[in-house]
Amino acid sequence: MSTKTKLMAFLAIVGLLGIIVLYVLEFQWFQNYFGLQKLILSALVMGVVTGLALGFFIQKKVKEQVERIQLWATCLLVPVVLMPLLASLANRLFAEQPRPTAVEFWEEKAYVMNRYGQIKGERSEASGYYVFVVKDGSMVRLESDHPMFPTAKQGDTVEVPVRKGLFGVEFVDW
Repeated sequence: MSTKTKLMAFLAIVGLLGIIVLYVLEFQWFQNYFGLQKLILSALVMGVVTGLALGFFIQKKVKEQVERIQLWATCLLVPVVLMPLLASLANRLFAEQPRPTAVEFWEEKAYVMNRYGQIKGERSEASGYYVFVVKDGSMVRLESDHPMFPTAKQGDTVEVPVRKGLFGVEFVDW
């Protein structure tokens, strides 16, 4: 193997690991979006369009049919995998300042998450809290590290810090 091939393989592995790390870090934000489906679906459509355009322009340089199939697969797969991550990052990093938004409180539940399972009879502390609120007529589950509204009752109006992102998708920024 040439040095150039080894370097390209190393950079590809580092890039793949970087994408995985960014996705893992971004998942905590996915929990607190209002309308995440709209953002992800739009990003996937943009990924397909980008992949098709990229494949169309690059395919002219490829002569072999097998290479052409590999090129098209790569040109479609890479943007489709990357676009939801990039859309969420851009939406969140270029968001407006948080503003208090009134929502209807529904419920707050503690959850326990342990990588190794829970021993029977052992009392574990809460790993986090799910906060269920109603916004614009639909129930949304938010996630928090600590109880946000310990005294609120179902039906009470509470305020959450909401930021409107670059693409207009709102999210809670605790």
